[in-house]
Amino acid sequence: MSGLFPEDDWDPYEGFNRASVIFWSRKPYYPSIRADDLLTPGGFGNARMAVMCLVMAICMALLYVWPILFFVNFWVPLRGHAHAALFLGAVVTFLLFLYFAGTRETRRDRELEAKL
Repeated sequence: MSGLFPEDDWDPYEGFNRASVIFWSRKPYYPSIRADDLLTPGGFGNARMAVMCLVMAICMALLYVWPILFFVNFWVPLRGHAHAALFLGAVVTFLLFLYFAGTRETRRDRELEAKL
């Protein structure tokens, strides 16, 4: 078995047995980080935040509400514009939730930024 793993193949430049690790000769690395690097972005702004929340609200309604309405429509036929009204109601509900949650988090981030 000693022929499979020769013991005299030690390479001082490879693995954890390198000379820099054994003799602690490598200087430590200290990154140059300023206080400005730790700040979070200021936010989207009201119009862009509303548009992004609308896109996400439509995606959420398509994912969570439309399949349920699709299967409910088999057993309880939705007459007229009820299907569209329920779907748009879900979009508006998701939009309002996402917008107010997003603006609240942006406000909290700005308060935290002022403390730093």
